[in-house]
Parts: sequence; structure tokens; C-alpha cells
Amino acid sequence: MMARSLTQPWTAARPLTLVAALGIVATATLGVAAHLAPDPGMSPLSLTISDYAVSNNGWPMNLAILVLGVTSLAVPLALRAARVEVGRLAEALLLVWCLGLISSALVPTDPLGAAELSTRGYLHRYVSVAAFVALPIATLVAVRRLAADARWRDAVRPLRVLAGTSVLALLALYYVAFPGGRVMMGLVERILVLVEMALLAVLVVRLHRVTGDRANR
Repeated sequence: MMARSLTQPWTAARPLTLVAALGIVATATLGVAAHLAPDPGMSPLSLTISDYAVSNNGWPMNLAILVLGVTSLAVPLALRAARVEVGRLAEALLLVWCLGLISSALVPTDPLGAAELSTRGYLHRYVSVAAFVALPIATLVAVRRLAADARWRDAVRPLRVLAGTSVLALLALYYVAFPGGRVMMGLVERILVLVEMALLAVLVVRLHRVTGDRANR
């Protein structure tokens, strides 16, 4: 048994994929809960997720961000354990996704009504942006290698489509944040988050299946 585990370290990948999957479910649950009893006057169409996270009833949203960041660390670890070659750049970008989310949860933005962003607010903004830029780029880099792997071919197209959609959503978010005057910024940001969580879910589900297939051989 010990010899088998030493010669097949990819067996550790399967429980890691379960951790990542549970993290996605927990994040979605907490995110929904954060919208059920918002502070008076708060609208998900205009206010960002970060605005919700620092509101009086925003702790579920902040916890959701933290949970997603921490459990997402299981993804690059699972890829390594399963010996799925995605390249060092993709692995590094996945770490940026994870650490960016964790940092944005631990360093929240300024509360609503602040006259201008503090140093903490700017730090929160840029680590959040880094996280949401990193995941689709990591995916686009990874699928170039995954396309050559028969076990991943069925997942390559949805991964590319979701990553491409994420890039378009990022561009839309940039537009509404600056020239667009923040009109419907909350809605655009939530679309981006949903697309990137779907992207992460497709990656995790396929990785879980790949490790399951190898375990059954």
C-alpha cells in the first residue's frame, strides 16, 4: 500500500478536488446569503461585491471571498499531484488568483461614503483585479497544453469559451468603472464573478474525473 502511494502521488489529487468543489459551493451559498438581508438602500445592480463585504451585514460576502481563495489553493496542488502539465506560468497565475482573493478578504475596501480611497482601499482594488485577471489568463495558457491530452479534450472548448467570456466581462467592467461612470457596475461585476466561478467549476470537475479514471485503473 505504501509503495503504491509513493509511486502514484496523483492519488492525493482527488481529495484536493473535493476541497475545491466544496469551496465553490460554500462560496455560492455565502454569496447568496449576503444578498438576502442587505443594509437599507443597497443594490446589487450598482454596488460592488466589495461594497457589500464592508457593509454592516456583509460578513457572509467577505467570508465567501476568503473561502474561495483558500479552497482554490487546492487546484494548483491537485494539478501537481495528478501530474497534469499546465506550465509554470499557468500555475503561477492560479496562485495569483488564490492569493489575490485571500488578500482582498483580509484587506477590505473602504466603507461606503468614504471621500476617497485610502491606501487600504487601493490595495484591495488592485489585488482583486489581479485575481480576476489571473484566472482566465491562466486557463488560456493551460488549455494550450491540455488540448494535447485526450482526457481533457472535451473540457478544452468550454474552458476556452468561459475564459474568453471572462476577458470580455473584464473589459466591460473596466468600461463601467471609468468612462461608464460606474453605471450598473455591480451587475457587470457579478456577471464576471459567476463566469469565473463556472470556469473554476469546469476545471475542478474535469480534474476530479481524470483522477477518478486513473484511480480505477
